[in-house]
Amino acid sequence: MAHKTIREIATLCADCGTCQSACPVYQAELTEPNSPRGKVNLAKALADGRLAPNARNRRLLYQCLVCGGCEHACPQGVEFTAMMIEQRNRAADGRRIPWLKKVILFFYQGFVLRKVLWLPRLLARTPLRRRLSLPAFQWADLKKVTGGDRDREYDILLFPGCVFTHFYPRKTVEIKELLEGLGFSVLVPRGLRCCGFPYLSQGWGEKFARLKGRNQAVFRRYRFKRIVVPCSTGVLAFRRHYDLPGVEVLELGEFMYSHCPDAATDPGFAARFAGRFTYHDPCHNLKSLKLKKEARHFLERFGARFVDDDSALCCGFGGIFKVGFPSTSRRILERKEARLDELGATAVVTSCPGCYLQLKENLDVPVYFFSDLFKR
Repeated sequence: MAHKTIREIATLCADCGTCQSACPVYQAELTEPNSPRGKVNLAKALADGRLAPNARNRRLLYQCLVCGGCEHACPQGVEFTAMMIEQRNRAADGRRIPWLKKVILFFYQGFVLRKVLWLPRLLARTPLRRRLSLPAFQWADLKKVTGGDRDREYDILLFPGCVFTHFYPRKTVEIKELLEGLGFSVLVPRGLRCCGFPYLSQGWGEKFARLKGRNQAVFRRYRFKRIVVPCSTGVLAFRRHYDLPGVEVLELGEFMYSHCPDAATDPGFAARFAGRFTYHDPCHNLKSLKLKKEARHFLERFGARFVDDDSALCCGFGGIFKVGFPSTSRRILERKEARLDELGATAVVTSCPGCYLQLKENLDVPVYFFSDLFKR
Protein backbone atom coordinates (compact mmCIF):
# COMPACT_ATOMS: atom_id res chain seq x y z
CA MET A 1 0.00 0.00 0.00
CA ALA A 2 1.17 3.47 -0.79
CA HIS A 3 0.36 5.53 2.27
CA LYS A 4 -1.33 3.63 5.14
CA THR A 5 -0.58 0.46 7.04
CA ILE A 6 -3.19 -2.23 7.55
CA ARG A 7 -3.53 -1.14 11.17
CA GLU A 8 -4.06 2.51 10.20
CA ILE A 9 -6.77 1.57 7.73
CA ALA A 10 -8.47 -0.88 10.08
CA THR A 11 -8.47 1.61 12.96
CA LEU A 12 -10.80 3.89 10.96
CA CYS A 13 -13.54 1.26 11.13
CA ALA A 14 -16.20 2.26 13.69
CA ASP A 15 -17.89 -1.18 13.65
CA CYS A 16 -21.12 0.53 12.59
CA GLY A 17 -22.13 -2.22 10.17
CA THR A 18 -23.15 0.11 7.33
CA CYS A 19 -20.98 -2.00 5.03
CA GLN A 20 -23.08 -5.12 5.57
CA SER A 21 -25.95 -4.00 3.37
CA ALA A 22 -23.50 -3.18 0.56
CA CYS A 23 -21.52 -6.43 0.70
CA PRO A 24 -22.75 -9.17 -1.67
CA VAL A 25 -20.81 -11.87 0.19
CA TYR A 26 -22.34 -10.94 3.55
CA GLN A 27 -25.82 -10.77 2.01
CA ALA A 28 -25.29 -14.27 0.60
CA GLU A 29 -23.76 -15.84 3.73
CA LEU A 30 -25.25 -13.74 6.58
CA THR A 31 -22.34 -14.50 8.90
CA GLU A 32 -20.33 -11.81 10.69
CA PRO A 33 -16.88 -13.14 9.64
CA ASN A 34 -17.99 -12.68 6.03
CA SER A 35 -18.92 -9.05 6.50
CA PRO A 36 -16.41 -6.31 5.68
CA ARG A 37 -16.51 -5.33 9.36
CA GLY A 38 -15.66 -8.90 10.30
CA LYS A 39 -12.72 -8.95 7.90
CA VAL A 40 -11.46 -5.62 9.26
CA ASN A 41 -11.49 -7.11 12.76
CA LEU A 42 -9.74 -10.21 11.42
CA ALA A 43 -7.05 -7.98 9.88
CA LYS A 44 -6.64 -6.16 13.21
CA ALA A 45 -6.27 -9.45 15.09
CA LEU A 46 -3.70 -10.75 12.62
CA ALA A 47 -1.76 -7.47 12.72
CA ASP A 48 -1.78 -7.42 16.54
CA GLY A 49 -0.76 -11.04 16.86
CA ARG A 50 -3.98 -11.98 18.65
CA LEU A 51 -4.62 -14.50 15.88
CA ALA A 52 -2.09 -16.61 14.02
CA PRO A 53 -2.59 -17.19 10.29
CA ASN A 54 -4.32 -20.49 9.55
CA ALA A 55 -6.34 -22.09 6.78
CA ARG A 56 -9.66 -20.83 8.16
CA ASN A 57 -8.76 -17.16 8.36
CA ARG A 58 -6.89 -17.31 5.05
CA ARG A 59 -10.07 -18.64 3.43
CA LEU A 60 -12.06 -15.76 4.93
CA LEU A 61 -9.58 -13.27 3.50
CA TYR A 62 -10.21 -14.63 0.02
CA GLN A 63 -13.98 -14.94 0.42
CA CYS A 64 -14.34 -11.37 -0.78
CA LEU A 65 -15.02 -10.04 -4.27
CA VAL A 66 -12.95 -6.85 -3.72
CA CYS A 67 -15.89 -5.18 -5.46
CA GLY A 68 -15.63 -1.86 -3.63
CA GLY A 69 -19.20 -1.99 -2.28
CA CYS A 70 -18.16 -1.54 1.32
CA GLU A 71 -15.92 1.43 0.47
CA HIS A 72 -18.78 2.98 -1.49
CA ALA A 73 -21.03 2.74 1.59
CA CYS A 74 -18.53 3.37 4.42
CA PRO A 75 -19.07 6.70 6.24
CA GLN A 76 -15.56 6.50 7.76
CA GLY A 77 -13.62 6.19 4.51
CA VAL A 78 -12.08 2.80 5.29
CA GLU A 79 -9.82 1.82 2.36
CA PHE A 80 -10.96 -1.76 2.44
CA THR A 81 -9.64 -2.81 -1.00
CA ALA A 82 -6.10 -1.64 -0.24
CA MET A 83 -6.24 -3.38 3.14
CA MET A 84 -7.40 -6.67 1.60
CA ILE A 85 -4.76 -6.63 -1.13
CA GLU A 86 -2.00 -6.01 1.40
CA GLN A 87 -3.37 -8.63 3.79
CA ARG A 88 -3.51 -11.18 0.98
CA ASN A 89 0.07 -10.37 0.02
CA ARG A 90 1.04 -11.22 3.58
CA ALA A 91 -1.05 -14.39 3.51
CA ALA A 92 0.54 -15.49 0.22
CA ASP A 93 4.01 -14.80 1.69
CA GLY A 94 5.87 -16.00 -1.39
CA ARG A 95 3.92 -19.25 -1.64
CA ARG A 96 3.28 -20.72 -5.05
CA ILE A 97 -0.07 -19.99 -6.62
CA PRO A 98 -2.44 -22.90 -5.84
CA TRP A 99 -2.78 -25.22 -8.84
CA LEU A 100 -6.52 -24.68 -9.40
CA LYS A 101 -6.17 -20.90 -9.33
CA LYS A 102 -3.17 -21.17 -11.63
CA VAL A 103 -5.24 -23.19 -14.12
CA ILE A 104 -8.04 -20.63 -14.01
CA LEU A 105 -5.63 -17.72 -14.42
CA PHE A 106 -3.99 -19.49 -17.34
CA PHE A 107 -7.40 -19.75 -18.97
CA TYR A 108 -8.43 -16.18 -18.27
CA GLN A 109 -5.14 -14.38 -18.68
CA GLY A 110 -3.99 -16.28 -21.72
CA PHE A 111 -0.40 -17.33 -20.96
CA VAL A 112 -1.21 -20.92 -21.89
CA LEU A 113 -4.48 -20.09 -23.65
CA ARG A 114 -2.74 -18.62 -26.67
CA LYS A 115 -1.22 -22.00 -27.51
CA VAL A 116 -3.77 -24.46 -26.11
CA LEU A 117 -7.10 -22.79 -26.77
CA TRP A 118 -8.37 -26.20 -27.85
CA LEU A 119 -8.21 -27.37 -24.21
CA PRO A 120 -10.70 -24.92 -22.63
CA ARG A 121 -12.90 -25.31 -25.70
CA LEU A 122 -12.90 -29.07 -25.08
CA LEU A 123 -13.55 -28.58 -21.35
CA ALA A 124 -16.43 -26.24 -22.18
CA ARG A 125 -18.23 -29.30 -23.61
CA THR A 126 -17.93 -31.24 -20.34
CA PRO A 127 -19.53 -30.87 -16.86
CA LEU A 128 -16.43 -28.84 -15.90
CA ARG A 129 -17.77 -25.93 -17.96
CA ARG A 130 -19.79 -24.50 -15.04
CA ARG A 131 -17.08 -25.30 -12.48
CA LEU A 132 -14.47 -23.40 -14.52
CA SER A 133 -16.92 -20.70 -15.68
CA LEU A 134 -16.07 -21.41 -19.30
CA PRO A 135 -18.22 -19.71 -21.94
CA ALA A 136 -19.46 -20.80 -25.32
CA PHE A 137 -16.48 -19.61 -27.35
CA GLN A 138 -16.76 -17.12 -30.20
CA TRP A 139 -14.35 -16.98 -33.09
CA ALA A 140 -12.78 -13.95 -34.73
CA ASP A 141 -9.48 -13.36 -36.49
CA LEU A 142 -7.88 -10.79 -34.20
CA LYS A 143 -4.78 -10.63 -36.37
CA LYS A 144 -6.80 -8.49 -38.78
CA VAL A 145 -7.47 -5.80 -36.17
CA THR A 146 -4.29 -5.89 -34.06
CA GLY A 147 -0.95 -4.28 -34.68
CA GLY A 148 -0.09 -0.69 -35.43
CA ASP A 149 2.22 1.89 -36.97
CA ARG A 150 4.84 3.25 -34.62
CA ASP A 151 5.23 6.39 -36.73
CA ARG A 152 1.68 7.70 -36.28
CA GLU A 153 -0.30 8.95 -33.32
CA TYR A 154 -3.62 7.25 -32.55
CA ASP A 155 -6.63 8.76 -30.84
CA ILE A 156 -7.22 5.60 -28.84
CA LEU A 157 -5.27 2.60 -27.64
CA LEU A 158 -7.98 -0.02 -27.11
CA PHE A 159 -7.16 -2.47 -24.34
CA PRO A 160 -9.77 -5.25 -24.79
CA GLY A 161 -8.87 -7.34 -21.73
CA CYS A 162 -8.65 -11.09 -21.27
CA VAL A 163 -12.28 -12.17 -21.50
CA PHE A 164 -12.87 -10.40 -24.81
CA THR A 165 -9.50 -11.39 -26.22
CA HIS A 166 -9.83 -15.09 -25.52
CA PHE A 167 -13.52 -15.90 -25.11
CA TYR A 168 -15.52 -13.26 -27.00
CA PRO A 169 -13.04 -11.88 -29.56
CA ARG A 170 -15.83 -10.64 -31.84
CA LYS A 171 -16.57 -8.02 -29.18
CA THR A 172 -13.04 -6.65 -29.61
CA VAL A 173 -13.58 -6.41 -33.37
CA GLU A 174 -17.00 -4.77 -32.91
CA ILE A 175 -15.78 -2.19 -30.39
CA LYS A 176 -12.88 -1.22 -32.66
CA GLU A 177 -15.33 -0.86 -35.58
CA LEU A 178 -17.67 1.24 -33.42
CA LEU A 179 -14.92 3.67 -32.39
CA GLU A 180 -13.51 3.94 -35.90
CA GLY A 181 -17.01 4.54 -37.26
CA LEU A 182 -17.22 7.52 -34.90
CA GLY A 183 -14.12 8.97 -36.52
CA PHE A 184 -11.37 7.89 -34.09
CA SER A 185 -8.14 6.19 -35.06
CA VAL A 186 -7.84 3.05 -32.95
CA LEU A 187 -4.78 0.98 -32.06
CA VAL A 188 -5.04 -2.56 -30.67
CA PRO A 189 -1.38 -3.46 -30.19
CA ARG A 190 -0.07 -7.00 -30.20
CA GLY A 191 1.71 -8.35 -27.17
CA LEU A 192 -0.71 -7.07 -24.52
CA ARG A 193 -1.10 -9.19 -21.40
CA CYS A 194 -3.64 -9.30 -18.61
CA CYS A 195 -3.90 -5.98 -16.78
CA GLY A 196 -2.83 -7.98 -13.72
CA PHE A 197 -5.64 -7.03 -11.35
CA PRO A 198 -6.63 -10.68 -10.73
CA TYR A 199 -3.10 -11.32 -9.47
CA LEU A 200 -2.94 -8.08 -7.50
CA SER A 201 -6.30 -8.72 -5.83
CA GLN A 202 -5.19 -12.22 -4.82
CA GLY A 203 -2.02 -10.94 -3.18
CA TRP A 204 0.47 -12.02 -5.83
CA GLY A 205 2.16 -8.66 -6.19
CA GLU A 206 5.33 -9.98 -7.83
CA LYS A 207 3.38 -11.55 -10.69
CA PHE A 208 1.37 -8.36 -11.09
CA ALA A 209 4.59 -6.33 -11.34
CA ARG A 210 5.84 -8.51 -14.20
CA LEU A 211 2.58 -8.15 -16.13
CA LYS A 212 2.57 -4.42 -15.54
CA GLY A 213 6.11 -4.14 -16.88
CA ARG A 214 5.27 -6.07 -20.04
CA ASN A 215 2.16 -4.01 -20.78
CA GLN A 216 3.96 -0.74 -20.17
CA ALA A 217 6.70 -1.85 -22.57
CA VAL A 218 4.02 -2.35 -25.25
CA PHE A 219 2.50 1.05 -24.47
CA ARG A 220 5.88 2.74 -24.90
CA ARG A 221 6.22 1.45 -28.47
CA TYR A 222 3.33 3.56 -29.73
CA ARG A 223 1.97 7.09 -29.61
CA PHE A 224 -1.65 7.53 -28.56
CA LYS A 225 -3.81 10.12 -26.83
CA ARG A 226 -5.71 7.90 -24.39
CA ILE A 227 -6.40 4.31 -23.37
CA VAL A 228 -9.98 3.07 -23.62
CA VAL A 229 -10.88 -0.11 -21.72
CA PRO A 230 -14.26 -1.90 -21.98
CA CYS A 231 -13.70 -3.18 -18.43
CA SER A 232 -13.74 -1.10 -15.25
CA THR A 233 -11.41 -3.53 -13.47
CA GLY A 234 -8.75 -2.81 -16.07
CA VAL A 235 -9.36 0.92 -15.67
CA LEU A 236 -8.77 0.58 -11.92
CA ALA A 237 -5.56 -1.33 -12.49
CA PHE A 238 -4.20 1.28 -14.90
CA ARG A 239 -5.27 4.34 -12.91
CA ARG A 240 -4.23 3.16 -9.47
CA HIS A 241 -1.35 0.76 -9.99
CA TYR A 242 0.41 1.54 -13.31
CA ASP A 243 2.93 4.25 -14.11
CA LEU A 244 1.16 6.15 -16.91
CA PRO A 245 1.85 9.84 -16.31
CA GLY A 246 -0.18 12.10 -18.52
CA VAL A 247 -2.17 9.25 -20.09
CA GLU A 248 -5.96 9.45 -19.83
CA VAL A 249 -7.55 6.07 -19.08
CA LEU A 250 -11.29 5.77 -19.69
CA GLU A 251 -13.89 3.02 -19.40
CA LEU A 252 -15.73 2.55 -22.71
CA GLY A 253 -19.06 4.03 -21.58
CA GLU A 254 -17.23 6.87 -19.87
CA PHE A 255 -15.39 7.62 -23.12
CA MET A 256 -18.59 7.52 -25.19
CA TYR A 257 -20.35 9.87 -22.78
CA SER A 258 -17.42 12.30 -22.61
CA HIS A 259 -16.30 12.36 -26.25
CA CYS A 260 -19.31 11.34 -28.37
CA PRO A 261 -22.52 11.79 -26.36
CA ASP A 262 -24.50 12.16 -29.59
CA ALA A 263 -23.38 8.80 -30.99
CA ALA A 264 -26.37 7.14 -32.65
CA THR A 265 -27.86 4.15 -30.89
CA ASP A 266 -29.32 1.38 -33.02
CA PRO A 267 -33.14 1.59 -33.04
CA GLY A 268 -33.16 -2.05 -34.11
CA PHE A 269 -31.45 -3.14 -30.88
CA ALA A 270 -34.70 -3.43 -28.92
CA ALA A 271 -36.29 -5.36 -31.80
CA ARG A 272 -34.07 -8.33 -30.98
CA PHE A 273 -36.28 -9.31 -28.04
CA ALA A 274 -39.78 -8.74 -26.70
CA GLY A 275 -40.54 -6.81 -23.53
CA ARG A 276 -38.40 -4.49 -21.46
CA PHE A 277 -34.68 -4.65 -20.79
CA THR A 278 -32.50 -3.37 -17.99
CA TYR A 279 -28.89 -2.49 -17.26
CA HIS A 280 -26.62 -4.36 -14.87
CA ASP A 281 -24.16 -2.00 -13.15
CA PRO A 282 -20.76 -3.70 -12.83
CA CYS A 283 -19.48 -3.28 -9.28
CA HIS A 284 -16.24 -1.55 -10.21
CA ASN A 285 -18.10 0.80 -12.56
CA LEU A 286 -20.62 1.94 -10.00
CA LYS A 287 -18.80 1.59 -6.70
CA SER A 288 -15.16 2.32 -7.54
CA LEU A 289 -15.25 4.53 -10.65
CA LYS A 290 -18.59 6.18 -9.69
CA LEU A 291 -19.98 5.68 -13.19
CA LYS A 292 -23.77 5.66 -13.26
CA LYS A 293 -25.14 8.28 -15.64
CA GLU A 294 -22.76 7.47 -18.49
CA ALA A 295 -24.37 4.26 -19.75
CA ARG A 296 -27.87 5.44 -18.87
CA HIS A 297 -27.41 8.50 -21.08
CA PHE A 298 -27.66 6.11 -24.04
CA LEU A 299 -30.00 3.50 -22.54
CA GLU A 300 -32.71 6.02 -21.78
CA ARG A 301 -33.10 6.74 -25.50
CA PHE A 302 -35.08 3.51 -25.73
CA GLY A 303 -37.87 5.06 -23.68
CA ALA A 304 -40.30 2.71 -21.95
CA ARG A 305 -38.46 -0.33 -23.32
CA PHE A 306 -35.69 0.40 -20.80
CA VAL A 307 -36.42 -0.18 -17.11
CA ASP A 308 -33.77 1.02 -14.69
CA ASP A 309 -32.35 -1.28 -12.02
CA ASP A 310 -31.04 0.84 -9.17
CA SER A 311 -30.42 -2.10 -6.84
CA ALA A 312 -26.62 -2.12 -7.40
CA LEU A 313 -26.71 -5.91 -6.91
CA CYS A 314 -23.56 -7.84 -7.80
CA CYS A 315 -23.67 -10.72 -10.31
CA GLY A 316 -21.30 -12.85 -8.20
CA PHE A 317 -18.57 -13.38 -10.80
CA GLY A 318 -15.38 -11.83 -9.42
CA GLY A 319 -13.17 -13.99 -11.67
CA ILE A 320 -11.32 -16.40 -9.41
CA PHE A 321 -13.93 -15.82 -6.69
CA LYS A 322 -16.55 -17.74 -8.69
CA VAL A 323 -14.26 -20.76 -8.91
CA GLY A 324 -13.09 -20.63 -5.30
CA PHE A 325 -16.53 -19.99 -3.80
CA PRO A 326 -19.07 -21.35 -6.30
CA SER A 327 -21.95 -21.71 -3.83
CA THR A 328 -21.55 -18.13 -2.59
CA SER A 329 -21.28 -16.91 -6.18
CA ARG A 330 -24.47 -18.76 -7.07
CA ARG A 331 -26.39 -17.25 -4.13
CA ILE A 332 -25.26 -13.76 -5.14
CA LEU A 333 -26.41 -14.41 -8.71
CA GLU A 334 -29.77 -15.72 -7.44
CA ARG A 335 -30.43 -12.37 -5.75
CA LYS A 336 -29.73 -10.67 -9.07
CA GLU A 337 -32.03 -13.08 -10.90
CA ALA A 338 -34.82 -12.37 -8.41
CA ARG A 339 -34.39 -8.64 -9.03
CA LEU A 340 -34.62 -9.14 -12.81
CA ASP A 341 -37.83 -11.12 -12.32
CA GLU A 342 -39.19 -8.33 -10.12
CA LEU A 343 -38.45 -5.78 -12.85
CA GLY A 344 -39.95 -7.98 -15.53
CA ALA A 345 -36.77 -7.65 -17.59
CA THR A 346 -36.58 -9.94 -20.60
CA ALA A 347 -33.03 -8.89 -21.56
CA VAL A 348 -29.96 -7.41 -19.82
CA VAL A 349 -27.22 -5.03 -20.95
CA THR A 350 -23.95 -4.73 -19.04
CA SER A 351 -20.55 -3.12 -19.59
CA CYS A 352 -18.11 -5.48 -17.87
CA PRO A 353 -16.73 -8.53 -19.72
CA GLY A 354 -16.75 -10.58 -16.50
CA CYS A 355 -20.36 -9.67 -15.73
CA TYR A 356 -21.21 -10.33 -19.38
CA LEU A 357 -19.75 -13.84 -19.10
CA GLN A 358 -21.48 -14.58 -15.79
CA LEU A 359 -24.89 -13.34 -16.89
CA LYS A 360 -24.74 -14.63 -20.46
CA GLU A 361 -23.73 -18.14 -19.45
CA ASN A 362 -26.13 -18.47 -16.50
CA LEU A 363 -29.32 -16.50 -17.20
CA ASP A 364 -32.25 -17.65 -19.30
CA VAL A 365 -32.67 -14.21 -20.91
CA PRO A 366 -30.49 -12.66 -23.65
CA VAL A 367 -27.52 -10.65 -22.39
CA TYR A 368 -25.85 -7.88 -24.41
CA PHE A 369 -22.74 -5.78 -24.02
CA PHE A 370 -22.93 -1.98 -23.90
CA SER A 371 -21.38 -1.64 -27.37
CA ASP A 372 -24.31 -3.63 -28.85
CA LEU A 373 -26.51 -0.54 -28.36
CA PHE A 374 -24.84 1.40 -31.18
CA LYS A 375 -24.95 1.51 -34.93
CA ARG A 376 -21.75 0.38 -36.65
